Amino acid sequence: MLKSKHESCNTYKNWIETYYPNKKSCINKCNEAVRAMVSYFNELTIQVGYANGIYHCWCKDAEGNIVDPTAKQFNAEIKYTLIANRFLNKHEIEPATGAIFLDT
Repeated sequence: MLKSKHESCNTYKNWIETYYPNKKSCINKCNEAVRAMVSYFNELTIQVGYANGIYHCWCKDAEGNIVDPTAKQFNAEIKYTLIANRFLNKHEIEPATGAIFLDT
């Protein structure tokens, strides 16, 4: 469960350090973290795709920089591959295969 908003969380880095400070706190939490972060920082947008080949979501700031609140879960430099700038609906992904079906 996320803590209440703190005044000290005025930057992305501070917010991430407050709520997702280590690898253990980040594992399998990208959806939860991104939803909380875009709620706190209205200027951020949702990004969904792959990080090092693993289905993942992260944020993007107004300048196009990646802001990934759960990046600490990865052990290597992260290669992001964007699929969509929104969360996918259940009918758009096949969990068994990882296939993505987007209407164009």
